[in-house]
Amino acid sequence: MGLYEVCKGIFIPIMSVFYKIEIIGKEHVPMDEPLIFASNHKNNLDPMLIGALMPRKVSYMGKKELFENKIVGSFLKGINVFPVDRSKTDISTIKTALKILKSNGALGIFPQGTRMKQESLGKAKAGTGMLSIRGKARVCPVSIIGTYKLFSKITIYIDEPISFESYYGQKLNSKDYEILSQQVLDVIGENIKKYKG
Repeated sequence: MGLYEVCKGIFIPIMSVFYKIEIIGKEHVPMDEPLIFASNHKNNLDPMLIGALMPRKVSYMGKKELFENKIVGSFLKGINVFPVDRSKTDISTIKTALKILKSNGALGIFPQGTRMKQESLGKAKAGTGMLSIRGKARVCPVSIIGTYKLFSKITIYIDEPISFESYYGQKLNSKDYEILSQQVLDVIGENIKKYKG
């Protein structure tokens, strides 16, 4: 059993003490193909929650500063986190993400690119659409619904995968990718409204 599985086994019971967690839509997750889990992002616990609760092992990007400490960096790599330089477009990060997808792995991503503490989801960045098309991976929209107040309910809704296959091979620019990413973010937003009650 690897570090990822050990952490998953510890994290889920701890989270279950402090929150009532409901997962809907696990049956929508394809198990043997490149896949992107795209979710809204409002709390630092989001990537751990997705990583622990999805039926597949998920790789996430983490800001490179977290890897400066060798012990922390080694731990993060053990739980499938890889570094990204958020101050610039990092080609090596894109190559790592695409390598994961091309080996039938699953990648976790936040279409907004950063945490959004307010209710609005904001605007999607180009990354989700770009990685989906270049990695030939479908995108599962994941809606995290809840406030993270202690002992409150958190609902994780996994929608059916979205395919951008019709765009494969086309010459797209950053704006095109943003539009596709926004389609995913809109689905996430619709499901938040639907299940919020």
